[in-house]
Amino acid sequence: MPETIPATFKPTRWSLVLQSQGQGVQAARALEELCVAYWFPLYSWSRRFGAAPEDAEDYVQGFFVQVLQKQLFAAANPDLGKLRTFMLTAFRRHVHDEQRKESRQKRGGGQIISFDAAEAEAWYEVEQIEGESADHMFDRQWALTVLDQAMVKLEQQAAARGKSAEFAILRPFLTGEADVDDYERAGQQIGMSANTCKVAVHRLRARFREALRSEVSETQPDGGSVDEEMGYLMQVLRGA
Repeated sequence: MPETIPATFKPTRWSLVLQSQGQGVQAARALEELCVAYWFPLYSWSRRFGAAPEDAEDYVQGFFVQVLQKQLFAAANPDLGKLRTFMLTAFRRHVHDEQRKESRQKRGGGQIISFDAAEAEAWYEVEQIEGESADHMFDRQWALTVLDQAMVKLEQQAAARGKSAEFAILRPFLTGEADVDDYERAGQQIGMSANTCKVAVHRLRARFREALRSEVSETQPDGGSVDEEMGYLMQVLRGA
């Protein structure tokens, strides 16, 4: 694997998977980004699958240890399907392998990602839905992760334009924490009329949709339907 990605090649989530199998700083950064983005969907799947909190943490840590040490993603092929499906399939196989072993790697023996186990369990308690399957919970947490990543992109774009303060005020209109009655209040905070603020929110929502499509496209195989994947993820969230 090349140590760097050519400037003309736009990095995607799939390219991070492939790049994480390399050596050196660039590969380590790629793996770290994957870990930070996707550890909780994996943790929530293992908890819903029946693992105790400490075992769920072991599974996630052990999974990323194997990705690093055993080149677990070496056979990854973005032409074969969705990153979401690939990640869960690889993790499910890892968990099943671990459960078949008579003894598992001692806890704490290898940690790739740092996360607060108590905080992870608190999130899980809030996020779990009674009767939900492990696979459905994984898909739902994946959908929320995709939304979060799109929001981060939007925030970075705003910062690049020197609009961080404005974004912070308008963001609640994207998350449902603000409604039409709040246009005047928000507008006053950033020196806009209510109508101008409404237009700004409309444009921000359009940019968020673009960021979301971009994020989803990064997890799809070449030629994969972004609309289909977006529709499925939104269906998962609505069903919750």
